Amino acid sequence: MPRAKAPAWTSQELAVLHEVYPREGINGVTDLLPERSWQAIYVMASKLGLRSNIVTDAPTPVLNGDRLEQAIQLREAQGWSFARIGASLGVSEAAASNAVLIALCPRRGFRPAERDEKGRLTPEGLERLRLALRKGMKAVDIQLQLGLSAGRVAEERRRYSADLKARGKAPLPPAGGGTAYSGLKLTRQQRGEVEALLLQGFGAKIVGERTGASNTTIGRIRNRLVKRLARKGETLPGCDGAGRRIAAAKQSRHYVPAASLDELRRRILAREPVVRAARDLGIGGSTAYRLRDQIAAELAERGEELLPPVRLGRSAEARSRAKASSWLPTDRAQEYRNLAHEHGPAVAKDMMLARMAEERRGAASRPLTFEEKLARIAAGKASVTAAFRPRKALPDATLGGVATGMIGG
Repeated sequence: MPRAKAPAWTSQELAVLHEVYPREGINGVTDLLPERSWQAIYVMASKLGLRSNIVTDAPTPVLNGDRLEQAIQLREAQGWSFARIGASLGVSEAAASNAVLIALCPRRGFRPAERDEKGRLTPEGLERLRLALRKGMKAVDIQLQLGLSAGRVAEERRRYSADLKARGKAPLPPAGGGTAYSGLKLTRQQRGEVEALLLQGFGAKIVGERTGASNTTIGRIRNRLVKRLARKGETLPGCDGAGRRIAAAKQSRHYVPAASLDELRRRILAREPVVRAARDLGIGGSTAYRLRDQIAAELAERGEELLPPVRLGRSAEARSRAKASSWLPTDRAQEYRNLAHEHGPAVAKDMMLARMAEERRGAASRPLTFEEKLARIAAGKASVTAAFRPRKALPDATLGGVATGMIGG
């Protein structure tokens, strides 16, 4: 269950904050406002522009002792997500990830960032953090290698970015070198693009390829979308009310575009052999035969019978149709299905044929490797011939020189 929203700050609490925070720091305020967390007090003081000269102890992870070891075991041995670990131990996802990553820092052989007696970063530790930011490292990698919390890394990125901008220096590189990962924040437009593709029935693979979002980010957006649709009595395409998929996703190898199924149904009813029609449409044999059995059952309910396919034997027409239906290589069936979903079977077939023709032209224009030459010889498409070598050297004189000598005589 999501946490209840914290109550608004009262005028009495704000008065305490104004009076005590500059003089006694955050520890003095927490003693007077036990209902407010350390983080809530710090955020409100920052919003109000309050400053204190009191250096307090740095916050410590909420998980320690046996509970911390349990969290590490769940993460390392069982592969639990931080969200699941936090829910199991009664803390937030951020608290669980901070505690586990800080504890794993020395255990993985890394040197934690240098701190003073209060637990605050020393100038040396701060410079190591800034160096990691300049390298474009992901926040989670910085946490693990320096033993820092996610909030500390994010706060220093904001401060360092503002400092570089004020001094007219080059900005920091994007975290992770611009690659998609779970900690990368998406813009509102990017989140909208992810939701739009999910509402069209696509799975995480295609959504990630088209938007650049990570699987983890897509999963979080999907979970929120499922809950929002459930409140309206709606579901994602191919899923039940809880978001569990009950039909193949559009990029799945089991997914077949509706237009292709309609065309296969038409061909089966036209008495074309199932295997030939399915191969031509890029549909798997199992799917094609299930559709044939479904058509037969529908006809049987109406008292009709599915007529057997018309087989042309070994005639020239049969060979021509068989050759036409085997145009698509087996290993490119999924590529064709994806194109068929977007453009329809007819246009997708033309696009695939054009792609394969372009690839053949490219392969023909480059020199063959030694292995390809051996393969052509083994397939009987080429043979080995002896290189021509003359048996005696050619004379030094040329016909032109001989003729010139004869004229001179």
